[in-house]
Amino acid sequence: MNIKFDDIHTDKKQRLLEEMMVKVNQEIRQLDVGVQTKSTTCPVCDTSNITFFVNKYGFDIDKCAECGLLFCNPYPTDEQVHHYYNSDMKKFENEFFMESFEKRVQIFLPRIELIQKYKSRGALLDVGSSIGIFVEALNRSTHDFDITCCDISFDACQRLEARYPDAKIVNSDYRLLGDDNKYDIMTMWDTVEHIVDQNELFSSVRDVLLKDGVFIFSTPNTKSFEWMIAQENHVQLLPPGHVNLMNIDNISILLDRHGFELLDHFTLNPSLDIDYVLKAAKQERINPSNVGLFLDAMLEDNTFRGPFEDLLRNQKLAGNIVVVARKMG
Repeated sequence: MNIKFDDIHTDKKQRLLEEMMVKVNQEIRQLDVGVQTKSTTCPVCDTSNITFFVNKYGFDIDKCAECGLLFCNPYPTDEQVHHYYNSDMKKFENEFFMESFEKRVQIFLPRIELIQKYKSRGALLDVGSSIGIFVEALNRSTHDFDITCCDISFDACQRLEARYPDAKIVNSDYRLLGDDNKYDIMTMWDTVEHIVDQNELFSSVRDVLLKDGVFIFSTPNTKSFEWMIAQENHVQLLPPGHVNLMNIDNISILLDRHGFELLDHFTLNPSLDIDYVLKAAKQERINPSNVGLFLDAMLEDNTFRGPFEDLLRNQKLAGNIVVVARKMG
């Protein structure tokens, strides 16, 4: 499945997102959040071997030299996060999701096949549902899931309720769901990177899953072709939305610590990596020398590009990683 970068990140989004991110973060920095303390250790692997990586939109991002985690240091407060997710910027982001809705649904179709490989029926909780692209992909397939969608954006939940009357919609922080319901499967699509406390997240996921429940999620992969080239100029550096950017090393630590078995992981869309790198290099948003003369010349050659995409997919080196894990007894 060959999906182009411009299919997903439309021209309108590329023109306006930066401007709106600057505006909402100016508002966030004006909030009275008190004194915030910077961490001296990695929040995942606990090493003190962390260094400054970049400042984005007024937030410092550090990098762990041991597990490779990129994280806001200090993290945004709950008040800052709530302001961000209910801002005009997020409403705009939901609009550009709608503009690229059909193309985004195509990304999810292979993920539906993955889900059904491990669980074919039962109660499914989707956290961070946004405008429901995953739900749409599910509904276009044959499935036997009882779907609950959870999102902290009021605008997103209104859209979900209007479009998917058969799904249960919860406008809430995932931590406030309580213990009344248990699920066979929990999904988080490009949402894990938005959660401040990763240990609390994985512990909470375990709590809401039934015995042998499956946790499937996607998140940016910092051990990928596009991340290795873009580095501190990567478009996914978007605090206070993206506050933890991960790879299979730190993901594996969290899964093991919180009682999950890693069943498999995949990087399914290397065509997006290649398009992103080529476009960013041409627009000088990344250093063209990071790509290298050979790759810069060859990536637009389809006889090279096809096998290179296969290599990235097979070696699990594309930009977004899909992880499948099972709750252990």
